[in-house]
Amino acid sequence: MDNPLVAFYGALQAAGVAPAKPSELVADGLLHRHRIEGDRVGTQNGWHVIHLDHPASAGGGSWKTGQRVTWTAQRRDRMSRQELETLRLRMAEDRRRAQELLEYRHHEAAERAARTWAQAAPANAEHPYLKRKGIAPGIARQSGGALVLPVVSFDGTLHGLQFIGGDGGKRFLTGMAKAGHYIPVTDELPDGTAPIWIAEGWATACTLQTMRPEVCCIAALDAGNLLSAATEARKRWPKLQIVIAPDFDAIGRQKGREAAEKARARILPIPDSIPEGCSDWNDVLNARREVSHG
Repeated sequence: MDNPLVAFYGALQAAGVAPAKPSELVADGLLHRHRIEGDRVGTQNGWHVIHLDHPASAGGGSWKTGQRVTWTAQRRDRMSRQELETLRLRMAEDRRRAQELLEYRHHEAAERAARTWAQAAPANAEHPYLKRKGIAPGIARQSGGALVLPVVSFDGTLHGLQFIGGDGGKRFLTGMAKAGHYIPVTDELPDGTAPIWIAEGWATACTLQTMRPEVCCIAALDAGNLLSAATEARKRWPKLQIVIAPDFDAIGRQKGREAAEKARARILPIPDSIPEGCSDWNDVLNARREVSHG
């Protein structure tokens, strides 16, 4: 396309990391942040850097998903050796700057998480989400009307937080690092002495822990993080039994299989009979309780 900004915006859109409007793109050779189209207002998970000097090129992506886009106005097979070298050096510098900013975001988020966690009170056992899920507060704390859950690495370092409202609405602390991290169920973190079962959400992990107290259950935050949590656990404990317990929907099963394959883990089989409306083990256990009490 004749207009490089329009062309680059199209590439970002195709990758799902474009800002809401093309006018938000800044072509000054510096790295800029933007809110990705469809993301919550106030977030800035997207980034871009645009060079209009020859050879015109640009890069962008999402810190939230890790998706990355590179674009050049001219096809690389039509560039001279000097143009290719200029492009290579420029893109390496752009990647370095993007990585530095990402690390700063993660560090800043971890500091905010530590402050919020320290100020939060123990969770009220009557919190609507806990009552609806039929689980105890456990490690959860509370800030206002939201439950607060720690997002940690396998060495126990706090990297972020998850907030769960009374209506079940969930959000993560903006800017935190997710990859390879998880939410524990108890104060006893995984140490390689017991099999690790990895669920998607915290309520499901709590439910599995009550069903199998001899194992160590953790929550991978969501289906998309099952792979990184499982592979990180496998790096630390090459011979440990790891079991993936994804939700029952199509995405959960797909991501669960991918995680199990890459981490050399097992998949927890879904129940032979799934009550209507149930999408995970917490739902199933609550449905069984209703039947038994009925």
